[in-house]
Amino acid sequence: MMRAVLVDDEAPALVILEKMIAAHSGIQVVGAYTDGQELLEHMDELQPDVIFLDIEMPEVDGLELAELLQEKGKDTEIVFVTAYREYALDAFRVEALDYLLKPVEPDLLESAIQRVAKRRHKQESAPEEPIASHVQCFGGLEIYLQGRAEPLRFPTAKTEELFAYLLMHHKRKISIWTLCEHLWPEAEPEKSKVNLHTTIYRLKKTMRDQGLRVQISSSRGYYLMECEEPCDYLLFDQEAASLSGVSGESSGDAEALTRTIQRYNGPLFAHRDYPWCEAERERQARQYSGMARVLSRLQLAEGRAGQAIQVLLILLTHAPYDGEAHELLLQAYLQQQDHAALHAHYALVQRQYRDELGTEPPEAVQQLIAQIQK
Repeated sequence: MMRAVLVDDEAPALVILEKMIAAHSGIQVVGAYTDGQELLEHMDELQPDVIFLDIEMPEVDGLELAELLQEKGKDTEIVFVTAYREYALDAFRVEALDYLLKPVEPDLLESAIQRVAKRRHKQESAPEEPIASHVQCFGGLEIYLQGRAEPLRFPTAKTEELFAYLLMHHKRKISIWTLCEHLWPEAEPEKSKVNLHTTIYRLKKTMRDQGLRVQISSSRGYYLMECEEPCDYLLFDQEAASLSGVSGESSGDAEALTRTIQRYNGPLFAHRDYPWCEAERERQARQYSGMARVLSRLQLAEGRAGQAIQVLLILLTHAPYDGEAHELLLQAYLQQQDHAALHAHYALVQRQYRDELGTEPPEAVQQLIAQIQK
């Protein structure tokens, strides 16, 4: 099992990151420090495989600490954690394996952990399981082909956007002029129509050449897409519809909810500036948040606070101002009698709401803390 050490001068940030890492098998947090000098004193006994290191710290900052570790010849991977993107180049200057932006997103943390594991075990020659073709829409837009590690590259950005639009309207007829209006809103009608036909041709050719089970048909001025490849968005939407009446009252509900929310890995078509998908992006985010809260309430009712904490910490990375999720997380820490984590999280919520929103935490959260303090 890989050994991890965390360094951050803010104790609440350490608590949250430790809880997120604890959700992953194959890695164990063996130390957490708010002082980099203290870590240096314990390096020989800890023998960590990876250090998650905050860059901005008093006295010895993360970059200086990484350089000191290099000078000592420590064979340890460094993953920087920072609130400032501009530190990226400095991070790689000291040969860091990766860097994560605060607040840390679960999918990016997962990628960093996988990269550490791959680097640490690069000498092992165990064959990897072949990757099956699938379409990923949450947290980005990627198509992975059978047996290939790298995602498909679309010939143009508009070809990718057209694929996304038709997939969002899966098995529904969309008129030519609706497509033109959304994908080429500023072009003249005839010009946008030519653009559409050209892009449809490129998209069909790409799907055919790559052997993907995606069919695009046309009839009387309408287009329709049918995708038979596994797709996280389509599966999530189907499962969410079947769970719409679930109140979270049985273990079967918990299993179904867990399976479904695990498909959600961030906003629909994240990092793509597609104005036409904003409403659907919000709808999927609401579905995910609602199911995650139902699942965590069921877990708390059954005394499974640890599982609820994992669900809620991930939820709050996607929806940091979900007041009900914050309240449930505090209840989960209380159920575990983990008062240090409870107060650390409330301090983090206070700072987050005051600094970013200019308000106090939600009333229900404040009332819960007041009851606990009494």
